[in-house]
Amino acid sequence: MSGITEVIDNLYISGFESPAAILSKGIRSIFNISSECPRQDLGPGVEYEKVHVQDIPSASIRIYFDRLADRIEQNLQDGRKTLVHCYVGRSRSATIILAYLMKYQQMSLRDAFYYLRSRRPIVGPNFGFIRQLMAYEKSLFGSTSVSFIDSSYDSIPDIYLSSGRSSSRRQTPRVPIQITNKTFSTLPKPSSFIQRSPSYTLPTLGSRSYSSYTDLRPLSSNSYRNSSFLHDPPELTHYNSTYDSLREPFYTPRVNALRTGRYIAPFFNRFYLP
Repeated sequence: MSGITEVIDNLYISGFESPAAILSKGIRSIFNISSECPRQDLGPGVEYEKVHVQDIPSASIRIYFDRLADRIEQNLQDGRKTLVHCYVGRSRSATIILAYLMKYQQMSLRDAFYYLRSRRPIVGPNFGFIRQLMAYEKSLFGSTSVSFIDSSYDSIPDIYLSSGRSSSRRQTPRVPIQITNKTFSTLPKPSSFIQRSPSYTLPTLGSRSYSSYTDLRPLSSNSYRNSSFLHDPPELTHYNSTYDSLREPFYTPRVNALRTGRYIAPFFNRFYLP
């Protein structure tokens, strides 16, 4: 839970909180937008309304937009602190708050979503509620500021794919390094030992050098011949030319093949390794 969050003056959003936490904020009107949160007895001075809505995409929540937005605006005009909550304070209550911000604060759905998320980072209505908010925005302003983008998983609202503002995190530039007449950027790491290059081996007794990530190719019988990687020392790269002081244990070529997953014993493969 993220506690009780103030959205604008006298308007709050939260999950299911204790009566003590609610009364400590001076809240006098509560909208419980859930089916699982029980009613709370907060005394005669607190207005309480429970709206039964499940947090599933097929649930119909748009039918409450106008009525609840009007009630919230009336409470704020009267100076009554109002709380809209559901079980977590992420989807159903956020949907009602977004509808209010569009209708009475004249915000687009996109701006309202980013503003509400800046106040409460866990906000994220389910996709069905987003579609209903888009339809409500279109009825208010004649168009919608949010669209769905197709992905390999499902259609996703584009507001979930960006933060709405440039990141404040300092970006570290990637500068290529010129070493031994070759330009290296960030080296790709092999995803599995099957895809590793035959030249990606530990230093052997004869070479004492490090190899680079080059020539990614799968296992094949052509890799095992008399002039294969088991006999040819790896080429010189920026590792051995720059960090000569670094050393690793030296292994024979056949042990190297076992460690990198390319050695196949004769009884598993008809191509005999010399």
